[in-house]
Amino acid sequence: MLVGYALTGMVTGVFFPMNTREALAAGEGTLRNAMHIPGTALMSLFIALAMGFGAALLGWRFRYYSYGTIAILIAFGVLTSLQAGRMAANEPTPWMGVEERINIYATMLWVAVLAIGLLRAQETR
Repeated sequence: MLVGYALTGMVTGVFFPMNTREALAAGEGTLRNAMHIPGTALMSLFIALAMGFGAALLGWRFRYYSYGTIAILIAFGVLTSLQAGRMAANEPTPWMGVEERINIYATMLWVAVLAIGLLRAQETR
């Protein structure tokens, strides 16, 4: 699941980057803008599945941490998506950037905690 997340992120970022909000408001939406949304959805699915399967790896504390992280990703993903129409119309979206960063930093922190936990588990063997 983590490999799928990484590959999908790379393909989405390289081949389907978003135009600027000014270009979207001017009607310059292209196929790559349209494909960015399903690419991001697929990335989100991969990381949520990785968190769901990985939750059982390191004990009950990591399990609850993983479930909490999934809940954060869902909540802030919904909040971000609610502002997508305003962004496309080039209207103010004052919290959208913060919401997106909470999502990516929560994901990055989960991967780091998983890596540290796996390294510590390997040392105890």
